[in-house]
Amino acid sequence: MATKIPTEILIKILNNNAKSSHDLYSSLLVNRFWCKVTIPILWKLPLGQKYHQVGQPWKLKWSEKVWKKALCIRTYISCMDTQARTLLTQNGFDLSLSPPQATFDYPSFTHKFRFYNLANFIYYSRKIIGSDNAIIKSRLLFREICKLIINRSTFLNSFKIQIVREYHCQEILNSDLISSIMKLPGVPKVFKKLETFISATRRHELTTPVYESFALICDNILNMNLTFYSYSQVQLLEKLISVQKRLENLSIINHSRRDNNFNFNSLLWAIISQKETLKSLRLKSVNFYHFKGKSLPIGLQELQIESCSGLYKLDCLILASSFTQLSSFRLRHRFQHSYGVYPQEFIIKILETANKNLKNIFLESNGKILSDNMLSVILNYCTKVTKLTLPRLNLEQVIAIFNNNFNELRSFSFIYGKESDANKLLCQIAESIPESLETIEIRMGIFSGDSLRKFFEGWCCNGGGGNKKMIVQHSAISDEHWKVIEEYQYRVQFEMLNYGFY
Repeated sequence: MATKIPTEILIKILNNNAKSSHDLYSSLLVNRFWCKVTIPILWKLPLGQKYHQVGQPWKLKWSEKVWKKALCIRTYISCMDTQARTLLTQNGFDLSLSPPQATFDYPSFTHKFRFYNLANFIYYSRKIIGSDNAIIKSRLLFREICKLIINRSTFLNSFKIQIVREYHCQEILNSDLISSIMKLPGVPKVFKKLETFISATRRHELTTPVYESFALICDNILNMNLTFYSYSQVQLLEKLISVQKRLENLSIINHSRRDNNFNFNSLLWAIISQKETLKSLRLKSVNFYHFKGKSLPIGLQELQIESCSGLYKLDCLILASSFTQLSSFRLRHRFQHSYGVYPQEFIIKILETANKNLKNIFLESNGKILSDNMLSVILNYCTKVTKLTLPRLNLEQVIAIFNNNFNELRSFSFIYGKESDANKLLCQIAESIPESLETIEIRMGIFSGDSLRKFFEGWCCNGGGGNKKMIVQHSAISDEHWKVIEEYQYRVQFEMLNYGFY
């Protein structure tokens, strides 16, 4: 019987179930029409999904699910033309499990590609490869499958080249192999619609041919997540970023141990060149010592800065006055020598500039109490905040926040400190907790069950309706607290942290 569901609706339904392979496999059995619609969705997954390993990281044992996914190698070989299959046979491959025919054109459905997945799948295809000259043969198979996908796929919109921990994958992937793949005639066509690019490997010889090719053919990438380990990689990604026309989300992470020797001025200006389209930016361990800039109309909505140094410079303060549209601001700053002083003036300038547009504020200062000056700026400028995460606070500061009429505050997280009186804190804030607050996370010292009960009672009386959640560290909870938690379990959800203070 023919299905009554329109094709477009069925595709949307099955795409929404893409994370559940079991449901997709079941839909194959409904009828021929469902099978025809499901196959392209299923075959988007093998080379693009993230697979989790089972057991300890150093054991690197893959789950049974991944072993099954590796069977896609057989199907890809079945889709190869006579010339490619002959090449494999001449080099000692056993193709008895891959007959020269396939029901569908499976490579054409591949739109997401992780080099890491393919390298692992090839390693687990030992019956096909054999034990003789395994590395050379693995590289040959890797290249032929890449060639197959590049020639047959309509487009690749997501591509990832990442850190490879497994030794066998490190042996398979080398610069000559990647360079030869990026020089294939079909590369410009298949990567032209690339929307997401993730690069996270310290092996610059692998990233160099990719960066060089993408800088020439990929100018419409929406999302970039780039990790670099050397200055040569920085220079390449500068070019890649600069040519983009609609970049929206960018993350740059520096894992080099000699970052203070790098001049990131060109990189930072490459980022600024995307000011018309960029909505989200994350920078980690990028120094601003050499930055020369000015105030620009940057339409960023989300800014995340982690362990970046040199933000105290005047040029950075001028740049901070550009973020007028910011709705989310996160800053992590560890008090270590390499990261320099805490960039208080930079933070204040951002808070003053974005003011009521800010909905999410996250500030971490690694043990230092928040300054009264910075708190005053938050209280006076950021009155529309909905999620507020702050470093160590004293009692007066917490009370000031609760008395500030944050009418839209729904989530509040802070550190109170082991040495402070947690009982006094809970009892006092119970009297002034905002009606809008739904979640509160406090990392504090030991407190009594009676204080917890008083806090719950005040919250339930003063707060509005709806679900409430309290989060504290595991070490602060004992049997007396569990009695109170059970008493209020239908009005307050309770969660525990496995980590404590930072």
